[in-house]
Amino acid sequence: MFLLGHSCLSYLFSKPTGRKVNVNLPAYLALLAGVLPDFDIYFKPLIQHHTYTHSLIILLPICAVLIIRFKGLGLAFSAGILSHLVADSIVGTIPPLYPLSDFQLGISLGLPSPADTALEVGALALVLVIAYLNGDYKLVAESHREGVYLAIPLVSIATLTLLFAGDNNVPLADFAFSRKALTLITLGHAVLAGILGLAVVQGVRAVMIDKWRPGQAPTGQSNEQQSHGSPLPSNTSP
Repeated sequence: MFLLGHSCLSYLFSKPTGRKVNVNLPAYLALLAGVLPDFDIYFKPLIQHHTYTHSLIILLPICAVLIIRFKGLGLAFSAGILSHLVADSIVGTIPPLYPLSDFQLGISLGLPSPADTALEVGALALVLVIAYLNGDYKLVAESHREGVYLAIPLVSIATLTLLFAGDNNVPLADFAFSRKALTLITLGHAVLAGILGLAVVQGVRAVMIDKWRPGQAPTGQSNEQQSHGSPLPSNTSP
């Protein structure tokens, strides 16, 4: 699956998980978690893509440590990480026992394929709906300092895409619009990047406003929330 789907499905997995255990995982972490297994691209050729970081033998202990250390936040974040394996096993396969075995698990609906396109574009649409319901849309519509952190998933998605294309000698512009399915996914990436970019601008704006207004609560926060170090009001979802 492409990074659009991984990021959006991560949000769809981690946010409800956090809500179940009464924690509010920040939007940037919810979007970033599902992209992390593809960070092996940064370390090529030291680590072969789609091996160690796509193995349950490696990821489950990491998730266990996160849950023990960060409790509910760790659980929600881990749900986002593991969503990556679920997504890849639907459109392709994963090596769940690597490096002990090269056994591949998955139903391989295809990549790119109509099924993959429906999953990725559909996930983006659901993220927009849920973000509106839980209040995360305010990171784009209003000035909040937390918006700055959305630069992390934004830069990750952009750099991983460019590195993957370069490592595989893929002419990215030609590939992106070579098929209707890929065109939709490309447009989805553009929409997600645009939204994240606007949120980052709002975050920078909030930081600048707070800098020039010393002694006041950060933009988008009350004095009480500032004293407790909460970047945003607690989101409540229906």
